[in-house]
Amino acid sequence: MSIMRGAFLAFTFGWLCMPAFGQDAPDCTIKIVVSGPAGGTPDLIARLGADKLKSSLNRNTFVENRAGGRAAVSSITAVRSSPPDGCTLLAANASIFSIGPHLYKVAPYDPIKDFSPIAVLATSPNVLVINPSVPAKSLKEFVALLKSQPNKYNFGSGGVGTPMHIYGALISSRFDVVFTHVPYRGSAAVVTDLLSGQVQFVFEQIPTFLSHVQAGTLRALAVASATRSPMLPGVPTFKEEGIEGADAVSWFGMVAPRGTPDAIINLYAKALREGMRDPQVMAKLSATGAETSGMTPAEMIPYMESQKAKWAPLVAAAGVQVE
Repeated sequence: MSIMRGAFLAFTFGWLCMPAFGQDAPDCTIKIVVSGPAGGTPDLIARLGADKLKSSLNRNTFVENRAGGRAAVSSITAVRSSPPDGCTLLAANASIFSIGPHLYKVAPYDPIKDFSPIAVLATSPNVLVINPSVPAKSLKEFVALLKSQPNKYNFGSGGVGTPMHIYGALISSRFDVVFTHVPYRGSAAVVTDLLSGQVQFVFEQIPTFLSHVQAGTLRALAVASATRSPMLPGVPTFKEEGIEGADAVSWFGMVAPRGTPDAIINLYAKALREGMRDPQVMAKLSATGAETSGMTPAEMIPYMESQKAKWAPLVAAAGVQVE
């Protein structure tokens, strides 16, 4: 009996002394707002993060999608105005935090002042893709072609003010070339017209064009990241082609309203950093052309600041402004 009693006490004492990973989490269902439709890359990555918060913290989570445009702004400002208690989070990304504020004469939100960063969940490089009818086999040849024939070639984007459009401004500014911008309603239409030759080049995330590049119906010239993408190992980076300052990496993260306690921020950050390293999660990210990131909340602040500053002159160069 004494042995059994001792074992019971040891088990009970040990259980009570074990740290409960979710003990500091707020006692609520955690809502994660995505300023965009279901099914896109930001939505997929947000849902992966939501699942990891749920399993790590033992709290229910759900993702709320809101359409783009003004609905996107309203979703961002709604999260900003939510109680800073960890119950409402925003799926942040390069589109709404690095580029979005510069699209307005008076920005309706400030990514740095209005939110507390939690984690960068993943990053995804963009790739410069052309129609094979364009007589260029490399980035240098393509730039020379654009310089020799101003405004001959059409650049396709998913719409005015979208990241695709602003990435085009990066190409124009970095290479000092002139071309015709053709905006569409979403990337699907861009792919169709790029394949038919109505537009000759685009600059977008890898998964949008991966199958066509692999089939040889489109040609990838360069990846805008520090290292080559595992999805396109044969495609060089801009830097490898001798071009500095043309990096265009999309990032996807999670933030909370400013004033959320550090204990909650750090708890969520730890859960997300560990959860996004799960091999199954990493495999799902890889399928989208993205890679996980181990960035801490403290590291995320200067990163967001640098990304916001980087795209300001390019948005201005594109001449885009939303009323």
